[in-house]
Amino acid sequence: MHSDQIEKLYKILRVVIYTFSISVIAASVFLILFPVERFLYSAADPAVSKLDPKANEAGNEISFGAFPTLEHKYADLEIKIGGASSSCAKNSPEISFEKTYQAFLFPDTEPVSEKNELRELLFRDNKSEYPNGSLLHLKPTNEVYLLTDGKKILFPGPEIFRAFGYSFDNLVEVEKSALDQFPDADNRFFSWIISHPDGTIFQAFPSHKLYIISDGKKREIKSPDDLKETWPQSFSIPVNDIDPNNALFCQIPGSDLKKGRLFCRFDRDKLPSLLGGYYRFSLKLPENCPASEIQIKNISLRLVSEKTFATVKNSLRMIFGSILNRYFLKQ
Repeated sequence: MHSDQIEKLYKILRVVIYTFSISVIAASVFLILFPVERFLYSAADPAVSKLDPKANEAGNEISFGAFPTLEHKYADLEIKIGGASSSCAKNSPEISFEKTYQAFLFPDTEPVSEKNELRELLFRDNKSEYPNGSLLHLKPTNEVYLLTDGKKILFPGPEIFRAFGYSFDNLVEVEKSALDQFPDADNRFFSWIISHPDGTIFQAFPSHKLYIISDGKKREIKSPDDLKETWPQSFSIPVNDIDPNNALFCQIPGSDLKKGRLFCRFDRDKLPSLLGGYYRFSLKLPENCPASEIQIKNISLRLVSEKTFATVKNSLRMIFGSILNRYFLKQ
């Protein structure tokens, strides 16, 4: 090969390499400024899935949800199924989308009517001065722990802390000696796949009712005064009352059910209520189409940001806040 051919080939390769590098950088910057989150489920490998579809007791509804780390404009949902009979396709299934918290969807049980009973729940397996549900900040670090049944759970970062509805205004400063009296919970770290633990207090709107989570159930606190007397520094996580009118709905043609592919795009800004960090989706099948006959093969949830200057500002704010928290405030 002549030297001029080698030089020409070198120039072509250099242009290709530079173009590829610039494209990768541009794509990375675009995804940083306009982030996209993906949550997947695969029946072939459910252990690594971020979604966990479950059928309800009624038998014709399948629900699942996700905790996004950022605010998004659109939620694109695709469900691939198998096993739908011809009778299923005669009617249209429906997918609903709402914001709430997973623990707030726990079944209701008897309310807490006595102050002594409320105190027992707040200090169950806990002989300290800090009730279950407290947020303990280990000074001078940036470590924040949640107490539940006398054990502590560490928040891995501010993103998950905010997503679950907690506020830094409710932190209690403690020394290491005070924190060491609490053993680690079975789940040592607060993760996206768990729900709010026992001791969590919710306040629902517009009813203003207070609830406490206990043993996987939701119990209304009948007297707010009892709570204030038992725990003067108590706080609650705001959430909307359970109401079908708080959701968005997407009608699916029956023919799509037969074909085995369901798709909906939801505009998050059109939700009647935005309280809650948990995105809950429910596939309601026709009455003559029980969920036991439907096989969920794959679910793909794609959360897309709006291409606006406001999204850019929010992305830069999140990046700056994360850097500040991880590398400066911890000092």
